Amino acid sequence: MKLLYVKEHLSCRNYVSDFHIGFQYLEQETGESIIKGDKYYNYIVFLLEGYMTVSGPEVQEHVCQGGEMFFIGRNLTYQIEIESPVKYILLAFDNPVSFGNDLTLQDLQYEVSNEQRFRKLDMCEGMLVVTNSIRFYMEHKIQCKHLHAAKQQEVFMVLANFYTKEQLAGFFNPILNSITDFKEFIINHYQDVKTVEELARLCNSSVRSLTRKFHEHFGDSPYSWMLKQRSKHIKMKITDPKVPFAEIINEYGFSSPAHFTSFCKKYFGEAPSHIRKKHKERLLVKS
Repeated sequence: MKLLYVKEHLSCRNYVSDFHIGFQYLEQETGESIIKGDKYYNYIVFLLEGYMTVSGPEVQEHVCQGGEMFFIGRNLTYQIEIESPVKYILLAFDNPVSFGNDLTLQDLQYEVSNEQRFRKLDMCEGMLVVTNSIRFYMEHKIQCKHLHAAKQQEVFMVLANFYTKEQLAGFFNPILNSITDFKEFIINHYQDVKTVEELARLCNSSVRSLTRKFHEHFGDSPYSWMLKQRSKHIKMKITDPKVPFAEIINEYGFSSPAHFTSFCKKYFGEAPSHIRKKHKERLLVKS
């Protein structure tokens, strides 16, 4: 089958010229060695034919064969030895994994075993269908970014619907561990700072990098997330009759009682005195 309108395709603004992101179809010979690792991108290797030996600093040697796939998280370096002529598809992505349903990476954290540093999976029938179609498009040099995005989403839809949470937790273990570490650090230390800039310094990061990582792990900006957490703490103290409003104003840096009242009206819909009164009335009704 011949690709039509080649010039139009190559000159299209949606043509993917940056092969760091998206799919690649690759063939390599026996004896070749690959060192794959990147601080920016995650990878999934779909081995269609042949054998590879995969090893890493914290990973025992694994032999992977045609019909299997494995994941390489960002900031990890794997040594891959080609044991026989191989054909494989490489997916590189820098965005958070979206499974297209209610399943999230956070859901998978509860399934993680610290002993699972590497886990390969058999490609099920659905995944073989998807990877064969990707191979077809790549062989015909169809590199539209919309196609790459659609096929990436299709890959994750197959993962979500044809693999167990335990399998996925093992597969994505490296990225899940990084999420847990980052989230735990933020939750344990965000109250030690007052601004996003201070939080970035605490994380040894730029504001830009911190913002990107926050969107990946919390689905929100640092400023918005910190404001929401701050609001929760403020409202909790407002409902405690033992805590004077002056103490809250001082602790959270409000410039005046009017500033405090304005904040409460904006984020809680009413003045602090009304919030406290309603909470007290609810407690009396319950008792």
